[in-house]
Amino acid sequence: MAGPSQVEFPGKKRQRMRMRGTKQANLDTQKRLRKNLDTLLDRGEELLPAMTWTGKLKWGRIDPVTKTLASLRKVLDNRHNKKWLGKKMMAKRGDNIAKALAGALMAAHDTEISIVGNYQHQSFGSASFVRRGDGKPAYQAGVQNHHMPTLRMIPWETHARAGYHFFSWRGGFVCSGPIPTIPEGWLDEVLDKSRFSFTKRENIWITKGLDFDKVKDNEMCADGYLLLNFIDGSKVGIDFKTLSTIKGKKSFVHDLALSMLPPNLSTIMTPDAIWVPEGCSQDGARESIDRVLDGWVGLTLNEGSIAQRVKIAVLANLDEGFVVAEKWFANAEEGITQLKGSTAEKELALILLNSAKGSGVRISQRGDLHERDGDAVEISAKSLNDVLSALWSDHGQAGLEKYGLAADEAEELWSAQLVKMRPFGKFLRELSEKRSKASVASKFPYKRGKLPGAVGYINDLILTALVDGMGTAEKLALSKKGDIDKEASAWAWLVAAGRSAGQDWQFSPNARDRGSVWSGATIIAWKDAKALVEDQENDYSGCLEKLRVACGQIETF
Repeated sequence: MAGPSQVEFPGKKRQRMRMRGTKQANLDTQKRLRKNLDTLLDRGEELLPAMTWTGKLKWGRIDPVTKTLASLRKVLDNRHNKKWLGKKMMAKRGDNIAKALAGALMAAHDTEISIVGNYQHQSFGSASFVRRGDGKPAYQAGVQNHHMPTLRMIPWETHARAGYHFFSWRGGFVCSGPIPTIPEGWLDEVLDKSRFSFTKRENIWITKGLDFDKVKDNEMCADGYLLLNFIDGSKVGIDFKTLSTIKGKKSFVHDLALSMLPPNLSTIMTPDAIWVPEGCSQDGARESIDRVLDGWVGLTLNEGSIAQRVKIAVLANLDEGFVVAEKWFANAEEGITQLKGSTAEKELALILLNSAKGSGVRISQRGDLHERDGDAVEISAKSLNDVLSALWSDHGQAGLEKYGLAADEAEELWSAQLVKMRPFGKFLRELSEKRSKASVASKFPYKRGKLPGAVGYINDLILTALVDGMGTAEKLALSKKGDIDKEASAWAWLVAAGRSAGQDWQFSPNARDRGSVWSGATIIAWKDAKALVEDQENDYSGCLEKLRVACGQIETF
């Protein structure tokens, strides 16, 4: 029976249809696929994964990898039988990898490669392949692109899920069976292709700046390093500086994992991080470090942040000393050198930090106080003001007493500062001035207001001038009115201190006359008072006695 007639409309041309997921192969793609298919046809046996285990299972069973290899060898035995290959690549039953190989060998007999499939995998890469038969596109892409160490493992993913391990590199393709066994040459090539530059000695690889012997013994060196311990005894050390500065689209551990199937590095390698402040141990931080490294191996942590996170983990678990800006110090004296602040702030902060030693607290950048895991004092703040603010509530009062204040005065100042926290720079400046004045006043045998008569007035003016300043004393002298002895005492001190010029109009003639008589003894007392303040030789008490006689004062002291 004749088929339906073909109708063509004027101006219309027949359109060529192309299957979704395919493309027109360019010249480079044609050449590459032609070479790959010819290689499969000529020496396909060499491209199969080598078995490095016996393949024996319990009860005499044959393992699935050996079964697949047997199927593949049968396909290769019929590589030139197109009729057989055609049936095999379309078979509804049988090994899926064998079907993909049959389709590839069938394509190898084609004289022209035009339309190709386009396979893409987020991790293992992308490649073009010739669609032939009913095999899975991923398997066809993997078989035909056997020159790609990562992609050629894709057809074996089912066996990998069943617990079989594969290693692929340019120098070989190996199945180690249900037990992962690192093949010879695999680690050399993988590390050589990585974005780090390694130096090798025996079975140890290190980056620049590390020491072979210390890496071998897991000892601290350089600024710390990441250590990979492989099951065959090999070690790989990557110093923290290199790990933090070198960046790339893919991480080192990602590239390393993609050279094996399943891509689970934890089956062949145990990571470690070697960093510890001098004189300390990182034993207490083991759990925290393991969490960091697990995140890195699991591809959830950027390897550029490993160094910082490991250091934080170690420092956070220290039970002694002081942690300042991610550095460890055995004592507070060394630690506060890393913080900004005045000399007075450092002095008081040192007292408070020593009081807080071993309390297991952390001072945040805002000056807040928090508990931490280890007993060391951790300081994230940048300034001594924040340190003092954080420790003030618990250690401020005792700190002021150790700073040199009396208990009642320390309590008063601590309470006032606690209610309204002022900048400690200003607080300590005022306190320093107060302490300085108190120190000067303490050198005099008689305090202000304790001596009677004219000698008492003059002594008060001398102390006021040397403790509070000349201006304050002069103002006090000019305010003594209404009592001739007070006026005379004030005039005598102004003359002795050289402050009488232009002030005579403010004093009565009698007060000036009497004060002038007293001024000789007052000058001597003034000079000895200044010598007393400067800790020089003096006889201030004797001078006051002579002044009493000169003033004709009856009251003694």
